[in-house]
Amino acid sequence: MAQKLPEGIVFPVNDKGERSTSDAAKRVFADSFAGMGCDAIAKEVLAEKNWRYRYHKFLLTHVQESLKSPEAALKGAQAGLDSLHNNFEFIRDGKSYKVAEAMKNFKGSYSTGFIKGTKPKSSTPEYVVPYKGKQLKGEALLKQVQKWADYGTIEQSAADAISMVVKNNKWADLSDKYFVLLGAGSAMGPFLVLMALGANVIAVDLDRAGIWKRLLTIAEQSPGTITFPLKKPQSQISSSEELYENAGANLITHAPEINNWLTSKDVYPDKQLTVGCYVYLDGEAHVKVVLACDAIIKGLTESRKSGVAFLCTPTDVHVITEDARKTALANYNSLDWRNLLVLPIRLMGGQKYLTKNALPPVKAKDGSEFSIVDGITVPQGPNYALAKRMQHWRAIVARNQGCVASSHVAPSTATASVVSNKSFAWAYDGMPFFRPYEIFEQETSNAVMSAILIHDLNNTKAVANPSVPLKNPLALFSHNSFHGGLWRCAYKVNSIGEVSVLIHFIKVLRPVLILFLVVALAFFWKRFFP
Repeated sequence: MAQKLPEGIVFPVNDKGERSTSDAAKRVFADSFAGMGCDAIAKEVLAEKNWRYRYHKFLLTHVQESLKSPEAALKGAQAGLDSLHNNFEFIRDGKSYKVAEAMKNFKGSYSTGFIKGTKPKSSTPEYVVPYKGKQLKGEALLKQVQKWADYGTIEQSAADAISMVVKNNKWADLSDKYFVLLGAGSAMGPFLVLMALGANVIAVDLDRAGIWKRLLTIAEQSPGTITFPLKKPQSQISSSEELYENAGANLITHAPEINNWLTSKDVYPDKQLTVGCYVYLDGEAHVKVVLACDAIIKGLTESRKSGVAFLCTPTDVHVITEDARKTALANYNSLDWRNLLVLPIRLMGGQKYLTKNALPPVKAKDGSEFSIVDGITVPQGPNYALAKRMQHWRAIVARNQGCVASSHVAPSTATASVVSNKSFAWAYDGMPFFRPYEIFEQETSNAVMSAILIHDLNNTKAVANPSVPLKNPLALFSHNSFHGGLWRCAYKVNSIGEVSVLIHFIKVLRPVLILFLVVALAFFWKRFFP
């Protein structure tokens, strides 16, 4: 029996006739380096034999080279995106097309579903952030936000952005805002917050009835509206169950049709849209679904000048503030009790455990300097790194084209998908030992990052606004960062994982250790002082 071909976006075939994720990623980064004029580095990338465990060094080099000039950053980003769209394939009915070709060739679309929520809009909207069992708002929320900034868990610019939203209650009324959410049901997406504030959400997610029952039920009970793709006209649907069955679309297999629908006259052609990418899948599927989103975002930014929104991972290479770099260095040199407790591990760990987080600044061609952080955790893998870099590239390219780009670092979050991996769950439990780390619950992360998005759409002086000058496009990601402490920690995040797991088990076994100590003291007391 002939093997059935995959459908939708797939990795390209290499010289051996294989769909190698490593070869594809190397091709993308090599093309991006070449776009910056770094041909020698491009050749190194293509020659790398152990991409799975060596991709990290090239990603760091890529950021360093991008910081040499604004032109380098933009050319590298555009070349990387072009490589993805012109090399990755899209398969439909046994025929293969390049992604760029498929987005132009397929003309199908969807019908439009619409539901208006039944909850009345609040006459006195107020921004709320769930945190440790409390609903923080007003002065209490302002104090907590500043407490995070003072401790170093977030940057002051993030605290200021959230505080502006808290102080401007009118901003919490989103009835005049329109958001396209790609991956609307995602754990890290802003769907719940936006609906609660009366936003108009254009939702795209998998065509699975369970997903749409949840999304549409939430929408019905909110003051907002939801617009969504349907396989047949809503007028021909006679029940809620039938509506759920016909709602949604698969981004990987139907990106062209989703793009056609979103750019059609059926989807608010006279409104300013903000399109956000909130999808996540494991392994190579993550690259494919993010590329599908990128193809759609490309269409919306080019045809409608839509704003873009992304959640950057803290575990990446970022431009950071000089203050954050200096604080990380000071924390490394500090003689506080935490450093003293782990000093033996630090001394014996070499380059593997508890390595210095602070890196030397990168000097640009014009003499200016940029502080950076290497937050890559190698086990996350090159597929994840490529998917997140793709989002960085789209954000700076869209901003350069005149689109608002709300793209900031979100904190490490204890979502169900993350903590289902026991090693990650153990590490997350131990990481707050290292100042100023804090791991956040999903509801808190959703609320604080949604607040920063709302700030970006309302404050004309926000860096998301393309009229605000930046020394380098990558400096966009140094602002409004809610990094959870990674930027200011003494040690690289890639070097604290195993130690954090050890700390977790010490915490778990603490009662046993205390009991053992008590029994041992009692024994020695009885032995020497009968």
